[in-house]
Amino acid sequence: MEKFKVDSKLEILFKNEEWQIISNGIPLETSTKNLFKYYSLTEFNIDALENNYFYLSNPKDFNDPFDCSRNLIIENQKELSDWQYVESLNNNSKVGITCFSKNGLEPLMWSHYANSYRGFCIKLKPKFVNSANEELIKLKRVIYSNDPKAISTQSKFSKYYQLIVKLENWSYEEEWRLLFKNPISVLNKFYYNEDSIEEISVGYQFFDVRTEAERKLKERFFKLREGKFKNIPLYTVGPYQTKLELQKLSLIKGTVDDGLEKIAHLFKK
Repeated sequence: MEKFKVDSKLEILFKNEEWQIISNGIPLETSTKNLFKYYSLTEFNIDALENNYFYLSNPKDFNDPFDCSRNLIIENQKELSDWQYVESLNNNSKVGITCFSKNGLEPLMWSHYANSYRGFCIKLKPKFVNSANEELIKLKRVIYSNDPKAISTQSKFSKYYQLIVKLENWSYEEEWRLLFKNPISVLNKFYYNEDSIEEISVGYQFFDVRTEAERKLKERFFKLREGKFKNIPLYTVGPYQTKLELQKLSLIKGTVDDGLEKIAHLFKK
């Protein structure tokens, strides 16, 4: 077994391509029952929902320039002489990553990743990963640290370390990651079974249609709800009227409170 000290509080125990995270002497969970994927309302994201896949991103496209930074690997560190090269700090086309959260009611997640409550969020069943691809993928929790140490390539864990460590500032995301080797081999798309979706939520601003392009995307969403997702629980997420926190309300077809029924009338017009 190999041990690696991430910082003064976190330690990794690595063996047989698997690892255990120890925080202040306490082992952290290695699996999760709750897994959410947040989406803004775009053509690409509706297509992903229609065709049951997650896009496998290159870390260079993430919104955090320190995410998957090569500076976490001792042998890859080097001085940069020009800011134009900053993007290459986390450019890694050999690994595709899809990000999830343990929390479906995190205000910052709805604001940052669901376009200020104008998007949607799906909850996945824990075993959505296709077992046929186990040799290619891992679903792992992100390690958050204020001061993560760099690791040497002499460590067998180094090939994963760079991909799952983030600064503590991002801990509110409670992130888990799907790691896929050689994503170009599957055209950067990881397909999952349709019945892997446990529930769908839309932000409370989802019901406000502002543009024709947005109307068309929501029409496609509504058709999905009427079709293949007709038996999937549907909710809306928005602020309590009397509390500074989010609430999740069930949307049931035919009820006055079902905002999607209102959208359906707009489509018919």
